[in-house]
Amino acid sequence: MAGMKALLLRKHIVPLIAAVVIATLAGCLATAPPPAPGQTATGFTFGVIGDLGYSPQEEPLLANVLADLNRDTSLAFVVHVGDLSSPRFGCTEELWARRLAQFRALVHPLVYTPGDNEWTDCHAPDVPGGDPLERLAKLRTVFFEGNHTLGRRTFALTRQSGSGGAFAKYRENVRWELGEVTFLTLHVTGSNNGRGRSSDGDAEYAERNQANLAWLRQGFDDAKARNSRAIMILQQANLFHEFPPFPGTPQNPSGFSDLRIQLQLAGDAFRKPIVLVHGDSHFFRIDRPLSPRVTQNAPPVEHFTRVETFGSPYHHWVHVTVDPGDPNVFTFRQRLVTANLAPPR
Repeated sequence: MAGMKALLLRKHIVPLIAAVVIATLAGCLATAPPPAPGQTATGFTFGVIGDLGYSPQEEPLLANVLADLNRDTSLAFVVHVGDLSSPRFGCTEELWARRLAQFRALVHPLVYTPGDNEWTDCHAPDVPGGDPLERLAKLRTVFFEGNHTLGRRTFALTRQSGSGGAFAKYRENVRWELGEVTFLTLHVTGSNNGRGRSSDGDAEYAERNQANLAWLRQGFDDAKARNSRAIMILQQANLFHEFPPFPGTPQNPSGFSDLRIQLQLAGDAFRKPIVLVHGDSHFFRIDRPLSPRVTQNAPPVEHFTRVETFGSPYHHWVHVTVDPGDPNVFTFRQRLVTANLAPPR
């Protein structure tokens, strides 16, 4: 009789225990975060755009770029490095609303950092708005709400404003990590970074410059703490006037000198791949501008690479592959949008 009871217990309890274990495992799998699209065991890919859609005639070209990005389902995210249009349109809330809708409709997470055509250059007589500082304050309320990217699929961002204090308003400066790489944006614009035009503009530049320098230092500190394989900095302005074409002769005083020095110092100490991505000059290029010739007898930062994305009238984008197992970490490739190529003559 005792043997019969034991048999019955095994018959009913063992399957019950198995069912509980299976259900528990299923629950763990159900609540585990899914891998980000575009991310694999060996790395991931993303896209960079900027300086596009400068006139109503170019709006279809920008739409073609966004459609091409959407078709690449492997992308982990997209970064827009500023200049939503030319100042005539880029200073208007009508254009901002259109771009914001386009960014939100993108299938990929999108990170945006401002360009000069959204606020710095809004002082021109033929530009609606007219007040750069008013435009800047408004721009922050439109594009930088919440703590996630734009796009239909999103991920969380660390904002400089989250630390409060003197830099509480710099919501546009963000940082994120993926695949052993640290990414950060800096609010550095063309037109000499807003410096040298007016007294109130100079005051704004001085404050934002300190915020940018602090955020850059924190980015490198975070990358070191995480033992990141590399760091990528994304901004709008071209810092390197020595390399034609554009931007030509540097202004005095320069709105970029402090940042260049900080990049040199931080880069020399980091000793791992560093990439600065920007727009501004509308000229696709990949080079290493922190050379002895440019930095005036300072040691070269041989692991520093500059990448500039396409810009109007060339409506294309840059495809980036990240492979932590590659000594260079990053591989860059032009993505020419077929619909935007000039017809043969």
